[in-house]
Amino acid sequence: MSTVLVTGGTGFIGSYVVRRLLQRGDTVVAYDLVPDQNAIQMVLTPEEAASVTLVRGDIRDSLHLFRTIKEHGVTDLVHLASLLIPACNENPPLAVQIMGDAFVNILEAARTFGLRRLVWASSVAVFGSPEDQREEYVSNDAPHYPRTVYAGLKSLEEVLAKYYASAYGVDSIGFRFTAAYGVGRIRGVSAFATALMEKPALGQPSTVLYGDDVVDWEYVEDAASMILRALEVDGVNTRIFNTRCDIRPVREVAEFVKRVVPGAQMEVQGGTTGIVWKCDDSLLRQELGFEPEWPMERGCLATMNEFRRRANLPPLNAPQS
Repeated sequence: MSTVLVTGGTGFIGSYVVRRLLQRGDTVVAYDLVPDQNAIQMVLTPEEAASVTLVRGDIRDSLHLFRTIKEHGVTDLVHLASLLIPACNENPPLAVQIMGDAFVNILEAARTFGLRRLVWASSVAVFGSPEDQREEYVSNDAPHYPRTVYAGLKSLEEVLAKYYASAYGVDSIGFRFTAAYGVGRIRGVSAFATALMEKPALGQPSTVLYGDDVVDWEYVEDAASMILRALEVDGVNTRIFNTRCDIRPVREVAEFVKRVVPGAQMEVQGGTTGIVWKCDDSLLRQELGFEPEWPMERGCLATMNEFRRRANLPPLNAPQS
């Protein structure tokens, strides 16, 4: 099997990817700046965590990154380490270092060591707001209109990944993730999606943001499945893929939560995220053969029940249709 280094491997999506890699028998190295203060403790069992090699490292430190790859015989790299929207806007110089300079370190590592494949996370934020796009479902090659520092740097990463593929043969696959949710999502804009489920599941009053938006609800297990599929596929024609899982209004999801927890105290506020959530994922389905397995109802209930399990509460049942 492979030896896979996962940057951001103790973060939200990274922790689920690490677990799936372990399940298929790979050797896993989780490379992270703060591995002991992240989501991995919420996702992996103690036995699973003991099977992971944790390396405290900064992706800006190319020497340490390269040394780690060499010492552990890494064959594949999953790059998920990143600042998210609020942090990027608050500190643009740091954002440029982590999402610009350090992404070049990642690409140079893949090039230098001849890694079999690099899989990494872009974002639908590169497309700007729905008003910026003419298509209802934005095509894979639609123009970019980034409106935040985060989105602009993700757009730059896409340019860099394509350049390294054409100029140096670096085999990379990127995904424009949408509103990834699930236990462990504690940062970023889409953290509102998890918060919508956590407090009602624990019997606490909650405030739901972005009640006027229609969002693509991307359960984290589907996001992890895309990454695993990208590591397995022989080759692709497309370097960066749109993703899409289950597009639903925020208010519809809030109503589902209320059906799961009758009497839940939820205040749904208006507003939108200003992000494009409707994307054409036909290339993802054609080239990777990916089909989402977690509709909103299934992912939402699984998230709520995991929060309850961690709080030693009995599981909730799916509402009667």
